[in-house]
Amino acid sequence: MDVNILNIINLLFNGFLLGGLFALAAFGLSVLAGIMRVINIAHGDFAILAAYLSFTIMDFLGMDPLLSILIVAPIMFAVGYLFQKFTINRVLPMGGNQPVLVTFALSIVIQNILLLVFTADARSIIPSYMLINIDVLGLSPSPRYLLGFVSALIVFIAVFLFFKKTYLGKAMRAVPFDPEAAKMLGIKSEVVYNYAAGLALLVVGIAGVLLGMTFTFYPDTGPTYVLLSFGVVVMGGLGSLKGSLVGGFIMGEALVFGGYLFGSRFQLMFCYLVILAILYLRPQGIFGGKL
Repeated sequence: MDVNILNIINLLFNGFLLGGLFALAAFGLSVLAGIMRVINIAHGDFAILAAYLSFTIMDFLGMDPLLSILIVAPIMFAVGYLFQKFTINRVLPMGGNQPVLVTFALSIVIQNILLLVFTADARSIIPSYMLINIDVLGLSPSPRYLLGFVSALIVFIAVFLFFKKTYLGKAMRAVPFDPEAAKMLGIKSEVVYNYAAGLALLVVGIAGVLLGMTFTFYPDTGPTYVLLSFGVVVMGGLGSLKGSLVGGFIMGEALVFGGYLFGSRFQLMFCYLVILAILYLRPQGIFGGKL
């Protein structure tokens, strides 16, 4: 293996940029984990559903996949809101693993519907402008990774301000912290959960389109992304948005260097070893705690 300092710097840089995309993919999972203490097993499948929605819009309307986010994101918000209202809210009072089992069942349903409608063929929504070569002072950032990184920062700032500055955002933070006090203040937890799920899937929708603009995808790609997203969340700290951002950067570096050192066959295994190492050193995650 030819070790070159410039190659290493490029790997570090592209790993950092790719990390932004995985942080974005994990934000929605972190929001639900922080507010409802529920892990959405169908998280990755929702991301792939968003990619297929963008593919369909591009195919029928000829719209650029990046612009299709303006249609996909509201649709995913509505899906999250309605799914929470009519399904998850009904099983939350039962406690235990009921909500997780429901999302697991939904994961299977989404995969099979996508398989039925789109077949098992690989799909892609990578536009030509994402394949250009960029060279700045010897650095060669991938346009796809760069777009994911910039998008992650924009979404992170927007979600952070939403939680800090808006009434609904503050209500979302208050409900998991002290449900009884929130109820006394007139905050209906079920309504908060509906909007939280909508917000989570809106972010997942953006991430799904960007993932589709970066990698090819199949109906059964979702479980891979939910495992990586869950790894990002637990590394950063369950329910911590800044933790998801840092965890995403670590995951991006692990993916890039895992592929460089061990090849694509062992790339994911290297990522999981990194996750295990961080959890061994800090079981609660890097920023284990609050939204």
